[in-house]
Amino acid sequence: MSDILCPAQLDSNSLYVLSPLPPAKTYFAPAGRDTPAELCRKAAVIERIPLLNNALDAMPNMVMILNNNRQIVAANRKLLTILGASVGELVEKRPGEAINCIRAKDGPDGCGTSTHCATCGAVNAVMDSMKNNAEAVRECRILVQTPSEVVPLDIRVTASPFKVENEAFVLVAIEDISNEKRVAVLQRTFFHDVLNTAGCILGYVDYLASDSSSDPEVCDRLSSLSRQLIEEIQSQRDLLHAESGELKPNHVPLKAGQVLDELRTQYLKHPVAVNRNISIGQTWEGAVITDKQILQRVLGNMLKNALEATLPKGTVTLSCIDNGETVTFAVNNPEVMPKEVQLQVFQRSFSTKGEPGRGIGTYSMKLFGERYLKGRVDFASRTSLGTTFRLALLKKPLPV
Repeated sequence: MSDILCPAQLDSNSLYVLSPLPPAKTYFAPAGRDTPAELCRKAAVIERIPLLNNALDAMPNMVMILNNNRQIVAANRKLLTILGASVGELVEKRPGEAINCIRAKDGPDGCGTSTHCATCGAVNAVMDSMKNNAEAVRECRILVQTPSEVVPLDIRVTASPFKVENEAFVLVAIEDISNEKRVAVLQRTFFHDVLNTAGCILGYVDYLASDSSSDPEVCDRLSSLSRQLIEEIQSQRDLLHAESGELKPNHVPLKAGQVLDELRTQYLKHPVAVNRNISIGQTWEGAVITDKQILQRVLGNMLKNALEATLPKGTVTLSCIDNGETVTFAVNNPEVMPKEVQLQVFQRSFSTKGEPGRGIGTYSMKLFGERYLKGRVDFASRTSLGTTFRLALLKKPLPV
């Protein structure tokens, strides 16, 4: 006789009826818990290390220490304050039970043992760290039951295994990233919507330009401003992606001379170039393999900064020099930076203008040029030579 399909159990329509399966001990993480005496013994092991307890309380994030059955044996002051609980109230509970995860009671043996727990970043981080005896970091979306409502949380969980007196423990640090996630969603929505709007404006400008009755000078100006607006929005979007590690370079062959010609053409009508000249100096005739958009970001920021620093009727010079295995793109202007500016030039949000929101250009040069193009960004500023910002790149990128 089958354990699942029982022929003796027939309803009035002669359909088979499924017999219930015996309850599972777990649907995901291992079941089983320490006895109260065993928990007290392990908690005492942690208590005997005052330095560890002091270190836990000094941590800015919520921290708990688990035994090998994922039960809490110690917690830091930050966690206790947020939960409004004492250590005694948390000991023996698992993480989800301590923070009132709505799924904590669904499994046969509590937190970690329900079917929903398979997608929980917290329990997966703890299990990975124990399995591999190494730090594991996972993000986790969790629904927490408060006295009045169910609250969604986004957390980042870092689990690190360690041993004390031959006892295995896992240190679990919990960082609330709900605000970070919310801001990221708002940013993606903003950039998507505002780029669509700017693109529509450009489309209408191009339509007006095709009308013979339109003023060509006005249409040309509107078209230039629309493209600059789109470029600025994309630049901010790419900077955010670069800082978060989400930017993915796409390497293609690029002729150095063409890169400089396009850069010069792009900025000739830019407001910062009014009454200033852009010339092209020494140019390597070969091609470099790199990401075109990121390279344009770096060189564009160099050129914009140089034009802003140049006095009226002055000239900014673009060049590209062959150095063997590397090639150096350079942007020179005749002015010299003060010493105090040179010492801070690549710091985020530092600006010679002293205005809020400025100071991103040189910082982004370094970020894009070194982290994503794997090059070297530097500068030289001397009375006889003016100021030159440089980006040195390998002609062929290193294998990832």
